[in-house]
Amino acid sequence: MNKKYLIPLIAAISLILVGGAVYLFSQRNSSNQASLIEPTMEVIPTIMPSDIGLTLTPGADGKRLYMEITNTKDIAGVDYELSYTTTDDIPRGAIGHVDIKTPGQKIKQEIILGTCSDVCHYDKDITNIKLIVKVTKTNGMVYQAEVETEL
Repeated sequence: MNKKYLIPLIAAISLILVGGAVYLFSQRNSSNQASLIEPTMEVIPTIMPSDIGLTLTPGADGKRLYMEITNTKDIAGVDYELSYTTTDDIPRGAIGHVDIKTPGQKIKQEIILGTCSDVCHYDKDITNIKLIVKVTKTNGMVYQAEVETEL
């Protein structure tokens, strides 16, 4: 084989190998990124509020709500999310967690409609009150219940 063709041949083969490696590496990274970006949707089974004795009662002063759960015999913990709108349709809310320390323990949780630090500033003209409760059972299963109320 002629030496004048050997150098261009080696250069061409090297270029093809490097180009192929770069292409394969970029394809593998883009497929990994796509799998990281895909959101996963977890469907939480629902239960009726009456199954756990869930009620949401407005306080007499209109500045607070009381969440009560009376049937906690197989519940390990409760996460709650309260949402509502105020003047000019501003969305507001509150979140919290309650551990069940004693089987069958009733829960009564006060939820302030506003913000409190040194002094409480209560929201006004409250509408569209919705409480979503995620219940973790003692067997590890999670269920969701929802109630709505008005002041």
